[in-house]
Amino acid sequence: MRRSRRNVPHALTPSGTVVVRPLVLDCAEAAQVREQLLILLNRGAPGLLVDLSACAVLCPCCGAPALVRAYRRARALGAGFEVIAPSSAVARLPLDLARRTSEEPFPAVSEPEAA
Repeated sequence: MRRSRRNVPHALTPSGTVVVRPLVLDCAEAAQVREQLLILLNRGAPGLLVDLSACAVLCPCCGAPALVRAYRRARALGAGFEVIAPSSAVARLPLDLARRTSEEPFPAVSEPEAA
């Protein structure tokens, strides 16, 4: 099975933080998003901001663990890591559940800005 190598949209802030904007964080895309986050961290990004405000789907079994894995790497490297919650209440629910039940330290999550 051939895996897609599409990059997740991202941008650089003036402070050097990389803003990553996955539109979907389901089982089909979570591994790719996780790998891209890890690559950015390994290449020396001083911080990551994972903006999920436009994310339509966040899978609790794949998407949330991908964020936790990248957060652990960021902590180990001394990099910042923050998540902006999905705007959709349906997509936000798995993230809220994972935050409440995770035995792993979970990244800081902020609410999306109102439009």
